[in-house]
Amino acid sequence: SSRLHLPSAWPPPPRAMMVSRGSLLLLQLCIYASSALAFGMTVPSLRPRHVQPCSISAANMVADAGDGPIRAFLVRHGAVDLTQPGMTFPKDCMYGGHNVPLSDLGKLEAQAAAEFLKDEDIDLIFCSPLDRAKYGADRVAENRGLTPFQDDGFREVNRGRWLGLTREQIKEKYPGDMESFEADPSWCGHGGETYTQLFDRVLAARDRALAMAREKGAKTICIVSHMWVTKSMITDVQGIKPTEQDKWSELLVGTASISQINYPRKAGEGTPEVVYVGTKPEVPPQNAAEKSGSTWGG
Repeated sequence: SSRLHLPSAWPPPPRAMMVSRGSLLLLQLCIYASSALAFGMTVPSLRPRHVQPCSISAANMVADAGDGPIRAFLVRHGAVDLTQPGMTFPKDCMYGGHNVPLSDLGKLEAQAAAEFLKDEDIDLIFCSPLDRAKYGADRVAENRGLTPFQDDGFREVNRGRWLGLTREQIKEKYPGDMESFEADPSWCGHGGETYTQLFDRVLAARDRALAMAREKGAKTICIVSHMWVTKSMITDVQGIKPTEQDKWSELLVGTASISQINYPRKAGEGTPEVVYVGTKPEVPPQNAAEKSGSTWGG
């Protein structure tokens, strides 16, 4: 039977070119070594000095990569704007879980926080469903190809009938509320949450986030939420109970500040560690000029 003979392809494909050049380089090295030995010269080692011999298999390397802690960056939302049309909230009021918008300053703060984390290899992002937290999560997610997971467990504390009121107004309108709330950790006559209820809700959401991170092999996660939510996660690691509000008040978690906790790779093994609390990236002065917003939040 006859066969169709095709001419060899030219130029050769890139892979063939690479093999040919490699063979040529090897031949040149052999000639160099032979000449050097003939003249009594010392032939330098071809192994890079900074490379150490390694007997670890590729499978072991993958396993070792998953043994480190899960790094969790906790980001608080930026400053809010209580002056937009339809808003009648005074400054330093209780707005808690209400969906108040970010101010111009708050948006700049959120962008600064995202810039602070730009070199971190973040695998998963979680956030509160409130707009001010979602904005911060989106800033962290952009250019990473990630979509933040919203969890209602990361929502800010529910303030009940105190919503939109300052402490002074609460004492005037609802005498005894503040005293009862501070004296009895289980009191929630205001129709909102106790700090213990908040604490339990937040930790349940955190556990869901960690479970997903462990399932997906994520090394670094980011949780964008709120002041009291962030304090709940930090005090849990520090062994401070939600009834110890005097100690909670010592934690400074400013708007758009970043805290870091390292959690054990495997649930139930090892001890979580607080790395730092409330690091606040600076907003460039030229951007922050003439911007304003409420930074208290609660």
